[in-house]
Amino acid sequence: MKNLRPKPAGRSARLSVFSLLAALLLAGATLWGGAAVEANHPVLVEGNCDSPLPGTTILNNAGTCGDYDGDGRIGTAEDTDGADRIFGTLAAALGPGTGAAAGTGANHNGKIIIVASGRFAETLVIGNPLVAGGPGSSNPGNVTIEAAPGVEANIDAVLDGDTATANKNRQSKVGVTINYTPSFPSRVVTLRNLSIRNFVIGVDVVGISRVNIDNCRFENNARTNLRVRNTSMTVVTSSQIQSAGFRIGTVSSAGEPGDGVQVLKGSKLRVADTTIAHNRGAGINNTGLAADVVLFKVGTYYNNPNFSGAVTIAPDPNHSN
Repeated sequence: MKNLRPKPAGRSARLSVFSLLAALLLAGATLWGGAAVEANHPVLVEGNCDSPLPGTTILNNAGTCGDYDGDGRIGTAEDTDGADRIFGTLAAALGPGTGAAAGTGANHNGKIIIVASGRFAETLVIGNPLVAGGPGSSNPGNVTIEAAPGVEANIDAVLDGDTATANKNRQSKVGVTINYTPSFPSRVVTLRNLSIRNFVIGVDVVGISRVNIDNCRFENNARTNLRVRNTSMTVVTSSQIQSAGFRIGTVSSAGEPGDGVQVLKGSKLRVADTTIAHNRGAGINNTGLAADVVLFKVGTYYNNPNFSGAVTIAPDPNHSN
């Protein structure tokens, strides 16, 4: 027979006290640690279309033109409409959030998922600001920006229908700058499933940044599609790096070197399962040591030349067939 004697009252009391203490500690951790983890959450970015332009407050047919949440707002109008963690531009999603969306952005510490197709005529600074008061964060964390499967996400300096001045201004800038200073050696930035086009430099990796670039497409950036410098470390996989120096628009690319990838002395680059082709300048221009650039299953075609400077082309000991 089961022992049906009641449990000692002291034991129940102790359990109740322990449960209360645990609840209080959990609540305290939430309050005390909230600032550190609050922004480490995924946020979503809607798509857009060419008509109307991003920033239009209301669509005639809600749920169309990249309107993921069906509220009739896209672009900048989606950035401040509420605390739904759904944004209309990448810059707003990357920041802390403003207006009714204050505190709901990734704040340079989280994952940004583009959930509907569109083109994003904007420039981004991920990590620490390049200049005092500029875009960025004084305390950045890990950042991932990716398009969901099946979504076409173009970060493009040229926007059909925008003013010539706005297009010219974007074409003279870097598309995505990643800058982490020595105070943040353990942060990682990932760019995935993105197209980056028509800037003077597509992606510029600066400082001690650690960067993963996966399944991205670089094309028609004037000076170079990808530049890595300082003591940064970048890994590129399953990507296409093409047509640097071949740009037609408000600002021509005439006179630019048009390198597919520029690797400045001191930085490190690893590339696997990637095609580098049809760049006006060198496919890879390395000013450092051969050991700084290691290539595995990389195709280089019709660049001028395919390699400038020394690189290492060899089976990758870290790769299992």
